[in-house]
Amino acid sequence: MRRAALGLLVLLALAGPAAAVVWPLPPGDDVIGELIEDRLRGDERPLDLARLHNIGHNEIRAANPDVDPWSPAPGTVLTIPQLHVLPDGPREGIVVNLAERRLYYFASSWPDRDGPVVDTHPVGVGLFDRATPTLQTRVTARLEDPAWYPNAETRAYYAREGRALPARVPPGPENPLGRHALVLADDALLIHGTHRPDGVGLAVSQGCIRLYPESIAWLIGQVPVGTPVRIVDQPVRIGWRDGRLYLDVDPVDDGMPDWPAVQARLIRAVAERPGVVLDVARAEAVWRAAEGVPVMIAAPEGG
Repeated sequence: MRRAALGLLVLLALAGPAAAVVWPLPPGDDVIGELIEDRLRGDERPLDLARLHNIGHNEIRAANPDVDPWSPAPGTVLTIPQLHVLPDGPREGIVVNLAERRLYYFASSWPDRDGPVVDTHPVGVGLFDRATPTLQTRVTARLEDPAWYPNAETRAYYAREGRALPARVPPGPENPLGRHALVLADDALLIHGTHRPDGVGLAVSQGCIRLYPESIAWLIGQVPVGTPVRIVDQPVRIGWRDGRLYLDVDPVDDGMPDWPAVQARLIRAVAERPGVVLDVARAEAVWRAAEGVPVMIAAPEGG
């Protein structure tokens, strides 16, 4: 039996992948979730477990760097990184962290839950030469079975790859937008599904934000038109939980703050909490490893 995470609400489509992972958001906490483990069965790949638990391609590989992603040994136990340090900034509406390749939807209430919660999903983002921009925007429409109207730049990109792309791609199994889409106010951006779910968690799109089909099918029913959307790029995040400080560092090719800058930030954070001791060596090791898994790096003295 798969291990269930305490306090975790996972909404399943029968026995299939999780459509949503929802965590309570206690006041003053910056860290949600927990690390769990699961075991590969039969011919399962790490990507199969990633989708089952609603985490991305990037996250399952970073959290299990010694596991062959394509030909793993049956029965291999994997770390499932359901633990996250929330991005800095307002906790309202949708927040997408490009470095983390993860979307957070903050809700002030939830059925059968007291207090605010956060619903979180992995995402695919823009290719390195078609990068998803950082910005503040809002949801302007919710679409079912959208057609895709690629712009001239996108059609030229496909042509260079040797693939002809029509001006309109109708709804259907070959439509890159999948079955559902949230339209954003800026830069013709969409948050949408995909016909290629293995790309969730990677830089693969023409600039839009991709979710697993089951994730966007769930999310589109929860997010009203007008919801604020903030797209950020934060590869290094620190946050408190129960008086302990966590450091979360995502692997990125560039834009990573250097260690002296990260160390100075940690020292400032700990200085505001008398009696909390920072483990500098552990923090530097987390920064160097950049495995995308939060690690506690400061705690009350003696605890």
